[in-house]
Amino acid sequence: MRDVHVITEIWRFECLSCQSRWEHAYEAWHVDDGRGGNAVTWRRAGTVSMPPWADPSCADCSDLRVRVLPPRADFGGGSATRFPKQPGPQ
Repeated sequence: MRDVHVITEIWRFECLSCQSRWEHAYEAWHVDDGRGGNAVTWRRAGTVSMPPWADPSCADCSDLRVRVLPPRADFGGGSATRFPKQPGPQ
């Protein structure tokens, strides 16, 4: 039997075009790959997904210039949080 460790992480994103900011909760499933290595699969809202850094796009403007910020551990529930837009350069 393989040992599985599930870590819930909150990943933050920022659109470099429209300045939208948001975050999503991901589950990182770490498992021994049977050859001495570690394999990781990602889930979001219970569904297998790509890793958070793989080609994110902005939900507001669809731009692909999205900054992915370091994750933080999640100790509660919730799958997505949106932040108010920050004023950009005029």
